Amino acid sequence: MEILIGIGIVILLIIAIATGFYIFITHPKRVSHDDALKIEESKDFIKDFPSFKKEVLNIKARDGYELHGIYVPYEGSNKTVIITHGYTYNYEGSIKYANVFRELGFNIYMYDLRHHGYNKSTYCSMGYKESRDVADVYKYFREKLGDEAVIGLHGESLGAASSIMALANIKDVDFLVADCGFADFNDLARHLAKDGMHVPAFLFKLPVMLCLILHGFRLDKIRPIDAFSENKTTPVLFIHGKEDTFIPKDHSERMYEACRSTKRLCIFDDANHAESYFVNRTRYMEEVSAFLKDIGII
Repeated sequence: MEILIGIGIVILLIIAIATGFYIFITHPKRVSHDDALKIEESKDFIKDFPSFKKEVLNIKARDGYELHGIYVPYEGSNKTVIITHGYTYNYEGSIKYANVFRELGFNIYMYDLRHHGYNKSTYCSMGYKESRDVADVYKYFREKLGDEAVIGLHGESLGAASSIMALANIKDVDFLVADCGFADFNDLARHLAKDGMHVPAFLFKLPVMLCLILHGFRLDKIRPIDAFSENKTTPVLFIHGKEDTFIPKDHSERMYEACRSTKRLCIFDDANHAESYFVNRTRYMEEVSAFLKDIGII
């Protein structure tokens, strides 16, 4: 009897840990816009952004889900960049990148990923639905601005992975800056389970099954790196922090190798996850500018 009780406790513990992993992945804590703005201000990332003209612009995705965002026009410019923030955050975290592109003469659109920011609470699909949202936002601007307009993407972390995945379905994107995205969520989950949560990697199998049953997609099939077999034209600038412990830099290195279009890889020393701009904002600006010059955008 004691053996059976012990086995039962172990099974319940495994289920509890795996369920917690599922919740951690699909229902992350939502950072408010007020809190995010305070964080960005504390890092001196805001600069002149409050003085720029802005328009509230919410865009509906193909499934009817409303994405809340703001459009920052640059008078007379035919260049637009769509900036997608990272996991748990919101579009206030895109301000630092907006300032980079503003200096380069771009119109800017910043929006909240589904389940984040001002958006209705739902669940995070780690790029499955988010990549479709990126594609839908891009198509909105392409239809509005026309074929002659320059439209590019910038993504950070989950925003980078989602933007990369979107390239499989939108092949006329003028450029992508992918900052610390992941190549394969299966690999990332195993890394997070082992090194982040200190639990056996096999426990990832239950969240995979829960997502399939509850939401109709498989977490272990989310592979942004596969987009490069479909899109061989969009120029991509990969950026990653050398000391990134959340999404190791080899994810960007692997995607750089897989990319068949014009590409550049920039590794920032001393930068942890999503810290490349923080550790060296001058170099960040120079790398983005040089990349855009090389591909004839500016």
